[in-house]
Amino acid sequence: MAKKVKITTEDLVSKGYFPEELPPVFSTVDLGKVVTKVLSHLGSHIHDKKVGKLLPYSIPKGRGYRRNLGIPNPLQYIQLAKTITDHWGDIIVHTEKSKISISRLTLGGLRAIRRFNFDEFIDARLHKSVGNRFLLKIDITRFYNSIYTHSIPWALHTKAVAKVEQKRTQHFGNGLDSDSRNLQDTQTIGIPTGPDTSRIISEIILVAIDIHLQKVLPNLQGVRIIDDYYLYFKQISDVETARSVVHQALREYELELNPNKESVIELPEILESNWYRELKEIRFSNDPGLQRKQLISFFDKAFYYSKNNPEEAVLSYALSKIRPTSFQRENTGILVALLLNAIIQEPKTISISCEILTSFFQRGYLIDQTLLDIALNEFIIFHCLHDHEFELSWGLWTIKNLRLNLSKEAAENVSRNTNAIIVLMVLDLKRSKMIPLGLDTSLWKSMLNADNLYSENWLFAYEVKVRGWLRTADDYLDKDPFFKKLKDNKVRFYYPENKMDTSRVKVIANSPSMIVHEEKNIKPIVSSTISAPIIVDPLPPTVPKPISEALKEIRESLRAKRKDSEIDDN
Repeated sequence: MAKKVKITTEDLVSKGYFPEELPPVFSTVDLGKVVTKVLSHLGSHIHDKKVGKLLPYSIPKGRGYRRNLGIPNPLQYIQLAKTITDHWGDIIVHTEKSKISISRLTLGGLRAIRRFNFDEFIDARLHKSVGNRFLLKIDITRFYNSIYTHSIPWALHTKAVAKVEQKRTQHFGNGLDSDSRNLQDTQTIGIPTGPDTSRIISEIILVAIDIHLQKVLPNLQGVRIIDDYYLYFKQISDVETARSVVHQALREYELELNPNKESVIELPEILESNWYRELKEIRFSNDPGLQRKQLISFFDKAFYYSKNNPEEAVLSYALSKIRPTSFQRENTGILVALLLNAIIQEPKTISISCEILTSFFQRGYLIDQTLLDIALNEFIIFHCLHDHEFELSWGLWTIKNLRLNLSKEAAENVSRNTNAIIVLMVLDLKRSKMIPLGLDTSLWKSMLNADNLYSENWLFAYEVKVRGWLRTADDYLDKDPFFKKLKDNKVRFYYPENKMDTSRVKVIANSPSMIVHEEKNIKPIVSSTISAPIIVDPLPPTVPKPISEALKEIRESLRAKRKDSEIDDN
């Protein structure tokens, strides 16, 4: 099959627009199908329209920190996507000049821009390290959030030229600059994290920095993956020189080094973390009793290492090993309890826990629905207090998949949330008669107006109105040429009928339950920095508890955590 070399606006819209972290009910496939019609409708006036604001969606990181994603307004996103596709050839000529980038703009796959190849990254690090004695690892501070949009034409056409010739008709880099600002209310600082367009723009800027490093450091040996640099040297003095050169190059583009993630490592580098080496070797017996003990021991180790390595996704990796592993039906209850404990310890695991729990439910496994109901509702109430969109959206999606009800207290809490992702999912539950009490939609009705079509509430203002889930007398969609075109072409961004793909979950043990960590859907996790061997006390033996007792402890833990949070807020 011939390699695809030209990106299309349809690809960027249908596969590269919404963040991949969203639940499966959100999609831009409809918009991708009609984007050609929309562009034809807008014609030469496409760049004369309003500016938009980003819909925020935050996801958890380590140590309580969060990564803030941004979902652009579709009008401004289409404008930017069109500029990129019109000049794709020039962009590729520029980005191919880097000799150290592993995050090249490769097309194909589930996204418009293919995600980097992990094996290639590890291989490159190993090969570049040969013959060298030191590794300089550096990272850019808040990279996406600190990109100066005017630096886009600097990277493509040089700063001297771009500062003099600033019209989009003179240089396409000026168009990328203008379109990027229009995504976020004309702000010049930052680009949204999440869309593939930002991957493209970030690579444009970083390749310009790479070119400078290659010129000033002609013998440069290294690898860059997005904004993480791994540079290799024979002498420690060369490390200091390189650090100074990188610092100066970043300053030229209004960027800064992250001192908290900078390190100098004496080679050879240890690639695998201690916790990863231990967890990946664990296997499970097919004997129900022994399997149960091994399962509890596995999670004990995962919980232990998660608490001691809060910046690394220990539990996410642990659940990625559980997912393709077959367990006996009689151990389903204790596995469910352990999964619910995992979402407390590492909330990001709610997405993979949803996948596993949904698979159990679809296949008729007996799960205590009442206690699951309590645990998940407590999870939602807790994250409502902090406006954690990722946890809330996946918690609500899990409740829908398991045919549970949103509790009165949870409904009262989500009624105060105005994020479109959350509101749409709650209204879907209401439509499905899964919210018997407590929901108040009066705040949301007040947001149904034309002004919100270009605010951070654009998705709510369009999708709720076009679906008629809340009603107002004002037919404001028909008064806006762009959104009327979407309405007339039956474009939807929320698909209530979409299902969770559970094909990767194994549920019945017909053969020895041995985890194979090389399985394609499990990516190994490596340490980003070298560290001395960790000396730990032996893990205490665990006495298996009845499932009802385990789930009761989960409920009490969630409530205690919520009370602590309320005290902190006060």
